[in-house]
Amino acid sequence: MEFMQDPKDSDLSEVHAIEQENEVELWSIKNFKDSISVKHFFKIFFLNETIVGFIVARLIQHECEILNIGVTKSVRKKQVASKLMDALIGECHNKNIKHIFLEVRTSNIPAISLYKKFYFNEIGVRPNYYLTKKGHEDAIIMGRDLP
Repeated sequence: MEFMQDPKDSDLSEVHAIEQENEVELWSIKNFKDSISVKHFFKIFFLNETIVGFIVARLIQHECEILNIGVTKSVRKKQVASKLMDALIGECHNKNIKHIFLEVRTSNIPAISLYKKFYFNEIGVRPNYYLTKKGHEDAIIMGRDLP
């Protein structure tokens, strides 16, 4: 069984564990708590009662910025990220958001492919934006308009 819901503080250690699977600077549990406190769009995805993915976005006026998205390695390529993106885009339509943007590591080809599937286009580069275990990496700025 799969479902999505807003996270509770008690879910954040599992969300943080998914975040730690990434190769870039990590969000702390406090960062996730702050996202709950300021009422960011924040959904967690459950598969068989286990949290396997999350998405966090800031919705301000007519814009949305995707701040963080993660899926545990064991279920990647199983549409979890797509379902999280669908939920966010649905919320953006409901709130009359006109533009969504994000930053993604230049080496994160699976994420770039996902965003292109959702009609995001490359609109710029932020040099040395990400701190990785191997140094710094550029970010591609991607965006899309909503009808």
